[in-house]
Amino acid sequence: MAIGPADMRKLVDTNRRRRRRLLESQEEELDQRVAKENAALQKARQALHDEALIPFRDVLQRLKHVDLIEPAAIERPAVDGEVGLEPRRPRRSAVPVTAGLLVGGTLAIALGSPLAGQAARSGAYRVVRSFGRASTGTAINRLHGAAARNATEAWFGRRATGTGGRAAGRMVLSRIETTTADLSRDVVVKFQIQGFEYDRQARARDLERRERTVRERQDGQAALNERGKDMQRVLQGLRSELVGRLPSFTALVEACDDFAQYDSRRRAGVAAMMELDSLAVTVMKCPITDAEGRMTEESGRVIADAEARLLAMEPRN
Repeated sequence: MAIGPADMRKLVDTNRRRRRRLLESQEEELDQRVAKENAALQKARQALHDEALIPFRDVLQRLKHVDLIEPAAIERPAVDGEVGLEPRRPRRSAVPVTAGLLVGGTLAIALGSPLAGQAARSGAYRVVRSFGRASTGTAINRLHGAAARNATEAWFGRRATGTGGRAAGRMVLSRIETTTADLSRDVVVKFQIQGFEYDRQARARDLERRERTVRERQDGQAALNERGKDMQRVLQGLRSELVGRLPSFTALVEACDDFAQYDSRRRAGVAAMMELDSLAVTVMKCPITDAEGRMTEESGRVIADAEARLLAMEPRN
């Protein structure tokens, strides 16, 4: 059984809505995953800042005559700050109304239903009225009223039967109207089908672009999530080292707050804490992605260096 334009459009729209809902579900799932990973990484940064760096610097400020480099400036990470765990997302572009549908709609208005047949009948009638001749040879445009109408109808009758007759002429005009209306409807349907197909292809291309974008996000997201987890592990390791060494450092400063009087062992303890502080600030400030959403090589180097330096540190006292 043939499918009409309306049914075809309904089927196309149904399939497109299903694909779009699936895409939106995948995009929502990605967004939720990104938000979760961002929150975990931001939480690790905040914990390092609040539980390790700030307490250490509070104690460090009490130490006199420190001839080491001043600690690097830091800011507390924002609770809802972005940390770059998602590739840059392209802007969505709306699918424009297609030219095919506009043409089909215009034809539907211009040629639709009985109007086209009536226009064809009226046009044919006016042509014969203007240029035809009656059976007597008189130009029909010289006649008026009923005489002109009768002569015009008879002209069509002669063309149909060869002998003329107003009744035959009226039948010819009726067939012109009916045939033209049918042809017009066929043309409108054809243009509507073409318009629907053009519209379907345009929207299908838009969905394909979105699907490709989702696949690219999924592929890129896996690597970014792994880098984010590596960053979290390093941040947690730095916090653990600083917090673990902080009690002995605090006891050292409380016992003697003059760095100039420290021996090499105590100076090494201070230097180790300063190194951890500097390393922590470097890791906290390191971006995982660049302005284009690409994963940075710098973040990989910073993480690898921090892990190596943590492993090489002297055991805690």
